[in-house]
Amino acid sequence: MSSYPKYEKYSKIDQKKKPGLYERFTIFLQNAKRILKIANKPNRKDYFLVFKICGIGILILGALSFVIQLIFSVTLPIAQI
Repeated sequence: MSSYPKYEKYSKIDQKKKPGLYERFTIFLQNAKRILKIANKPNRKDYFLVFKICGIGILILGALSFVIQLIFSVTLPIAQI
């Protein structure tokens, strides 16, 4: 499987045969359970930090697209004359 020995305990699959649907489903559930144990919800401060970053990104993209549209609306009518 992999060269990391610490992950061998999570692999219940024999490398010679492919797992069936039930075995793959149980392995998926085990992995999902392990991830949900580790995961945590962001606190209010982290949430608002992500909200601010996304808002700033949206404003920058909007301003950039406005400037590009303004440049093309000014230069293209002059070029067509």
